[in-house]
Amino acid sequence: MVVGLTCALAQQPVQLLAGHRAPVSAVAIGPGGVLAVGADAYVQLYRPDGRLVRTLSGHADTVHTLDVAPDGTLLSGAADTTLRLWNPGSGASMGVLQGHRDQVWSARFSPDGGHILSGSADGELWLWTRQGQAQQLSLGRNWIYGVGFSPDGTLLAAGGLDGALLLNPRDGSRLPLLGRLSVRALAWGRDGRLATGDRDGRIQLWDARGSFVRQFRAHSLAVSALVWSGNGQLISGGQDGQIIFWQGEQPLRRLQTTSVLSLAVSGNQLLSGHDDGRARLWNLQGALLQTQEPPAASVAVLTFSPDGSLLASGGWEGEVWLWNQRGQPVRRLTGAELEITALAFSPDGRHLAAGSRDGLTRIYQVASGRLLQTLGAHGNGVGALAFAPNGRALASGGRDRLLFVWDWQAGKKVLEFRAHESHLTGLAWSRDGRTLYSSSSDESLAWWALGPEGVRLERRLMAHARGIYGLALSPDGRTLATASHDQTLKLWDARSGALLRTLQGHTEAAQALAFSPDGLRIASVGWDKALRLWSVQGQLLETIPGFARPLYAVAWSKDGRLAAGSGTLRKAGTVALFRR
Repeated sequence: MVVGLTCALAQQPVQLLAGHRAPVSAVAIGPGGVLAVGADAYVQLYRPDGRLVRTLSGHADTVHTLDVAPDGTLLSGAADTTLRLWNPGSGASMGVLQGHRDQVWSARFSPDGGHILSGSADGELWLWTRQGQAQQLSLGRNWIYGVGFSPDGTLLAAGGLDGALLLNPRDGSRLPLLGRLSVRALAWGRDGRLATGDRDGRIQLWDARGSFVRQFRAHSLAVSALVWSGNGQLISGGQDGQIIFWQGEQPLRRLQTTSVLSLAVSGNQLLSGHDDGRARLWNLQGALLQTQEPPAASVAVLTFSPDGSLLASGGWEGEVWLWNQRGQPVRRLTGAELEITALAFSPDGRHLAAGSRDGLTRIYQVASGRLLQTLGAHGNGVGALAFAPNGRALASGGRDRLLFVWDWQAGKKVLEFRAHESHLTGLAWSRDGRTLYSSSSDESLAWWALGPEGVRLERRLMAHARGIYGLALSPDGRTLATASHDQTLKLWDARSGALLRTLQGHTEAAQALAFSPDGLRIASVGWDKALRLWSVQGQLLETIPGFARPLYAVAWSKDGRLAAGSGTLRKAGTVALFRR
């Protein structure tokens, strides 16, 4: 129980709310048919008969990519910006490669296993040796979704939102392929053919010299995964839930399943990872051999309704759950294709806005769960949402660096402007609705004046040494609080922008924070797997360790309940609920 500022929270939560699942975002097949499955921040290894061998833990955020070297070494890349090398036989870590400044989305070994190519969300390519020496390259300023080496190892390929590109690392020459194609998947066949898949569901084929061969329609939604089998057959996976085996431009076989995120092939086996939290093993004749459901998941975002009667949680599987005060799930809100990244209740509590990595913001009627409005679309996903105090306007911040203000009931965009140099991570309105505060992974905090004449930048501060990922306004509207990957929290005067104090205590990246209802305390969470409680004077009041994985979300209700969101290996998608 918390009384005043000195007594501690109970060390154990009074309730655990479980239900969310983690998408299987990466798969690989290792020596002896070992299946590697990346879900949440973990890599899980299964024997060919489906039995779990071990779980590899070390990443602090979503594992996006897996690959296996000829000698059996396993490579993983994650949203925590790192690459890790593993011995799958023993589970031992063989090294960590650090250098990327944003999420690693794709990484591949060279054909001889001596080098690694990786691409990240900020458009950077890195060419590594296993010992960690690196050469930094660049595709553009936007997401890189796929990378690969040519079969002879002499050329590099990368594809993302800035198109596709061939590079020769020896002389630095580059060959752009179709410019801004918005490539979502890339795979190089053993015969030197290169396949790319785009967000519009098309596949492009290129010969070994980078000359365009053909393009054809493959999926009704984005092509999200491509692989070549050993006999030279192209296999594609799409967000439409189809896995297609191709013979030229003609589909030879279609497997209807759920949204596909990743594919791997070895011999006569195909392993697929899906948005529904499952990995499926098939033979190349299309028969389903087994299904794995890794017991890992994360809660990405939490918010309480204004009256505290409901808790909304958003998961990496694209679902929003509503929980009542007894901890019972009362409703599931579906519709998003990808992870829920932002949630906001309207001031009257009657509507809930949910932003997703699919770029769309969906407005639901809370009482019925009915989808009322879909607002589109931020490139690369929605990063933050906030209703204006009058409830009529909704602000959305995107990973495309843009800030939109909506008349959400009409579905009309009122304002659009570039707010930051990297993706937006937080939004808050002043109590009078005249100022909008925004934070970003570019380390800055901005004040925007909104009026009949439009928008005007009042102030921008380089507020932290690393990206800001949490932003909150005190109940009285006087203080802004920020949480950063530089491991600190900072408190700011909301009117003048003056730094009031810096709170130090996190041992890894701080990810989210929330004010108590009386505005006298702050709760913060981060990658160090602990919940911390602070006074606004800067005193660390309590640290609650013992969470099984990094924490990404925290919320404080009007009646004093404190929710922290994190999955665990034993119980997926768990929200821990504490009482004052």
